[in-house]
Amino acid sequence: MNPKILFTCKIADSDVRARLAAVCDLVEIEITKPAELAERVGDCEGIIVPYTPEPLITREVMDAAPRLRLVGTTYGGVRQNVDDTYALSKGLTVIHTGASRVEPMAEYTLALILSSLMQTHNYHHYMRSGEAWPRTKFPRTRMLRGRSVGVIGYGRIGQGIIERLRSFTADLSVQSNHLTEAEAQAAGLKKRALDDLFRECEVIVLAGGYNPSTHHLIRRRHFDLMRENALFVNIARGKMVNEAEMTDAVRERPIYLALDVFEVEPLPANSPLRENDRVLITPHRANNPIEFEQRWQTLAGEIETFIRGETPDSALSPERAAVMSES
Repeated sequence: MNPKILFTCKIADSDVRARLAAVCDLVEIEITKPAELAERVGDCEGIIVPYTPEPLITREVMDAAPRLRLVGTTYGGVRQNVDDTYALSKGLTVIHTGASRVEPMAEYTLALILSSLMQTHNYHHYMRSGEAWPRTKFPRTRMLRGRSVGVIGYGRIGQGIIERLRSFTADLSVQSNHLTEAEAQAAGLKKRALDDLFRECEVIVLAGGYNPSTHHLIRRRHFDLMRENALFVNIARGKMVNEAEMTDAVRERPIYLALDVFEVEPLPANSPLRENDRVLITPHRANNPIEFEQRWQTLAGEIETFIRGETPDSALSPERAAVMSES
């Protein structure tokens, strides 16, 4: 008898629906409230939820499903919608589609770096804003090739960013609490302490996860360590950076920023970051490419793996859960 897997949303990929229907008793029903979900999960062995503003797979929901073995989300994280710590304590397998975010976010990061170094966004802005030919408005721009780049965080996304950077430079550094010196060397990377990475690298990319230990990980003193004309890129989480101190630093020092995330989102209309030509800002869209929708195929593969009795690639461990961002 196939296991019953409940989706609290419609599966957007018909091929995925067919794949899953072949291996499980598939149920799709739109539910947004934990109390309503708790009433429907009695004989379910799996629950998969989309991103919602509030937690959906709560302790109460899991306790209402005595046969439950699998919980997960249709997007790249779980913390926002699943009490993952409690799920792990009950021996449940917790999955997500994080692997599908790597390529879109890595390419977006590369686009932010290249635009910042080449100033293409600023040339476009001023030509659209009324300056007929702002050809000499900015000083000489810079190429990425051969420059020293440091990445903070060596999870899936950090690794994806580094792999794309290899086409431009071999001078790659990483700051990671989970990567040994030997592993970094084997990967062709320099392992650096956070301060040294800011001091030595011309481009610094924040790609780690947000949790209580990384709140305001990056502060004014790090921006003061940066070389003149160095670039800081954040595609991780805004709360990992003290935004007020960063804003002061870019106003007072000749450094550059490329930011897709902010401490408060949407970014306030009166934010000084909107007025500085050395700051490229985008509205939290690094995972927006249409290719992110391959997440459905990723999810199908993870569920099929679980049903075969194997461990899904995204299955959380307590250690991994402790360092994951909310979403």
